[in-house]
Amino acid sequence: RGLQSRRRITSITMVLTLHIAREGSHHYLARVFDGKDMVGDSTEHERIDNAIAYYGTEGEKRFPSVTEFSIWYGGWSIGNVSLDRMRADAAQLANRLVVLSAVLR
Repeated sequence: RGLQSRRRITSITMVLTLHIAREGSHHYLARVFDGKDMVGDSTEHERIDNAIAYYGTEGEKRFPSVTEFSIWYGGWSIGNVSLDRMRADAAQLANRLVVLSAVLR
């Protein structure tokens, strides 16, 4: 008999896309996508960092398997971000998105 290797899956990573769009002064619309399909209901926020912090906190409740979000704003992404980092660094992440969208227009 040959040796059989067994791979144990310790965690599964599910990444959804969080798309934040400016709708007006102090009005941002956040939507979540799985590929091209919107999942769940959109949410409204006064600031970009509020949207990021909200999904960092509520992401697991709204989407039980999610572990990270690919975060987009103004046509630019900062990549995949863990829920923990979204909660802890929402202001910094929002600033990066604003700078990217302004500089790379």
